[in-house]
Amino acid sequence: MDDVNAGGSERAIRVMLVDDDPMVRMGLRHMLGAASDLEVVAEVSDGDEVVAAVQAHRPDVIVLDVRMARMGGIETIAAVKARPQAPKVLMFTVFDHDDVAQRAIRAGADGFLLKTASPEEICGGIRNVAGGLGAVSPKTAAQLFTQVREDPAAAQRTEAVRLMATLTARERDVVSGLARGLSNGDLARELYVSETTVKTHVQSAFTKLGVDNRVQAGVIADRAYSGRPQSLS
Repeated sequence: MDDVNAGGSERAIRVMLVDDDPMVRMGLRHMLGAASDLEVVAEVSDGDEVVAAVQAHRPDVIVLDVRMARMGGIETIAAVKARPQAPKVLMFTVFDHDDVAQRAIRAGADGFLLKTASPEEICGGIRNVAGGLGAVSPKTAAQLFTQVREDPAAAQRTEAVRLMATLTARERDVVSGLARGLSNGDLARELYVSETTVKTHVQSAFTKLGVDNRVQAGVIADRAYSGRPQSLS
């Protein structure tokens, strides 16, 4: 286990990297080191090292690979989330097929990004999950919500429709954008409002929907509208 201090301030988001590829960890460490509000405090090479590292380094966010030699990412999430005051977990993987994202989210992941994401998307994803907003790449969002849409459970869709009806028109626009994997900046440009306004609508929608992050809110929107036009105002 390597303890890494990027020299960030006390207000920096503490990040732990978990990946069995040292080149991936090195690339992430250098990338995050350029951001003044992100600090890499530790890195480990396998899931079975994570719980001890969490206890030792108290990260705010774990950037976690899915497939590792001894203990995979899904199992690792469950072990981390079983702890009190568990850190947020951002899955970071090359796998964008099957049900990997859905299984990760069910296990407790707070976000899911592909390793092809840009540095801006990765840093933004870490900030979002640290702030309780969650993160999901647009490509993964499309696959994830297709899986959800094909779920035949009518009761889930009925409940989603009821919940969406509690939102204002602008909150529905914002939540529908989350279902498309849009960032706060994307939403601000699309709706011609400030990012601060978007964040206000997002937080209000979370409260009304009874969810904790962007992925959960997006799932509700997609269940409710099942491919109909996303702009609801």
